[in-house]
Amino acid sequence: MESSKNSIIVMKFGGSCLQNRESYLQIINIINKYMKSTRILIVVSAIQGITNKLIEFYEKSCTEENNCDELIEEIYNMHIQLVDAIIDKNQSGYNETVEFLQTNIEELKQLGRLIRLIRPSADIYDLVVSYGEKISTFLLSKYLTSNGFNSNYIFSDKIIITNDNFGRALPLLEETEILVKEKLYPLIISDNNNLVCVSGYYGSTKDNKISTLGRGGTDLSAAILAYALRNLFQCKIIYWKDVKGFLNADPRIAEKTSLIRNISYKEAKELAFFGAKILHPLCLDVNEKGKIPSEVRHFTEPDSEDYTAITKEIVKNNDVIKAISSIEKLSMVTLESDTMVPLSGTASKLFSLLGDNNINIVFISQSSSENNITFGIEYEDSTKVSFLLRNSDFFGEKWFKIKIDNDISLVAIIGSGILYTPGVAGKVFTSLGDNEINIKAIAQGSSELNFTAIIDRDNCKKAVNVLYDAFITK
Repeated sequence: MESSKNSIIVMKFGGSCLQNRESYLQIINIINKYMKSTRILIVVSAIQGITNKLIEFYEKSCTEENNCDELIEEIYNMHIQLVDAIIDKNQSGYNETVEFLQTNIEELKQLGRLIRLIRPSADIYDLVVSYGEKISTFLLSKYLTSNGFNSNYIFSDKIIITNDNFGRALPLLEETEILVKEKLYPLIISDNNNLVCVSGYYGSTKDNKISTLGRGGTDLSAAILAYALRNLFQCKIIYWKDVKGFLNADPRIAEKTSLIRNISYKEAKELAFFGAKILHPLCLDVNEKGKIPSEVRHFTEPDSEDYTAITKEIVKNNDVIKAISSIEKLSMVTLESDTMVPLSGTASKLFSLLGDNNINIVFISQSSSENNITFGIEYEDSTKVSFLLRNSDFFGEKWFKIKIDNDISLVAIIGSGILYTPGVAGKVFTSLGDNEINIKAIAQGSSELNFTAIIDRDNCKKAVNVLYDAFITK
């Protein structure tokens, strides 16, 4: 079994995989299926619902609300009920787990009191919400030990280093790789362990402050660890989800959908950016950098052949378009002025203003006349952007007309076929036009793996189905 020593699968288990006794039995079932032929590293989310409770606890502590202790009690009870359900009280692991839980709950209470005394801060917020993963990782490791595995654990702040952008921290991959080799690798190859559990979602800054990785943070943690281990093992990642993988359209909108069985990281990133919430684009980006294959599999159907495999290679076949994606609720901003041609740096000033105020730009469209820029933003940012532009010395009404349309949607066709198939854009225009759907703006990313049309929100569902029939239905 030499190959098993040189390979490792990083398995990510999210909150939906950590709900009850049956969930934990399924984890054992999955582990037994794979560990005969490879090493396994487990990355763990908080148990379902805990992160939201911790966020609520932090927010109420900031406002000095007096029911914070009730929230802490709820968090404790959710965990202790799970501990009672999965670990026998007569086993040593039970007392260790209860003691660990009580210690961490007490720490949270102390943090709540501290928050009331000091000014709320992003780093304290990250520290509070990290407790969910910390507790669930310890719990899973002790559960596995109680079921005959030699399980160990390490908390991710010891091995994942990030910048100090609290709440949405970015990993420092080179520094992390050094720590992983120093602290995690010996645990993985130790004869005393056949499983190692790592907490997901957070890491730490260079000055040892807890930092969380934002939405999809545990998925990103798995990608970071695989990246750091890629020169030591042949790595693969399996993301265990409550879905089979990427679908070629949103089932809430499209009348027909099917599973995408094979997709490249470039295509998957486009799909994730334009609405699919299966994996975060940054997670996919790290996997692509490390050339690490990954799979999205259904947690309750581990033996199924229906799953999505994601690889670096773009598979060229007869499928010009892999998926139709959409973002139903967006706002579109148009800046128009004859002065844009002679005034240098207009775009630079615009994007700096938006970036400095944490405004995410979803798409950009500029006409060939150079006298207007159209860009898309998240609907919730519309009022803020209007205020910023109208009160800007540079973009005030004197020089620019500012128009904001809050009733638009984005539909995107995604696939490597766009790279080498002529006439794709024309087919989009014709398909939508024949169905009386007006295109208000278009955009194409530099990757050339997507073509985006901006339309009235009332036509979003219709447009997705029209394009699905035009490009995907055989």
